[in-house]
Amino acid sequence: MTGYPWQAIDTPAHKNFLAAYQKNFNDYPRLGSIVGYATLMTAAEAIKKATSLDQEKLVAAMKGLTMDTPIGKITYRAIDHQATMGAYVGRLGIKDGKGVMSSFTFADGAKFLPSDEEVRKMRPAD
Repeated sequence: MTGYPWQAIDTPAHKNFLAAYQKNFNDYPRLGSIVGYATLMTAAEAIKKATSLDQEKLVAAMKGLTMDTPIGKITYRAIDHQATMGAYVGRLGIKDGKGVMSSFTFADGAKFLPSDEEVRKMRPAD
């Protein structure tokens, strides 16, 4: 199953996110917490790159946008606008009343998206 092993991710970026989250909410983050945070980071990076809130400039800024998040680097592919955000896969359970994930690995989202060739077949040029 997919999940979010918040207590076991040992990177500086994630430690900073975790500390700030716990200080602000007095709780541990869930999968939706980290996905939501990455989403807001994306919006901020797109606006920064576009230097505008103009829709066309934002769309152009998202093509190939690459950014770091607390769970790793994400790229928004120019060819189909899909994010390469990965997922943790492992066993889910409860320990001390909190959701935990054990025996997990990180699956890089880029490895599971269709190739550029496959995308071109699915989305022929106008």
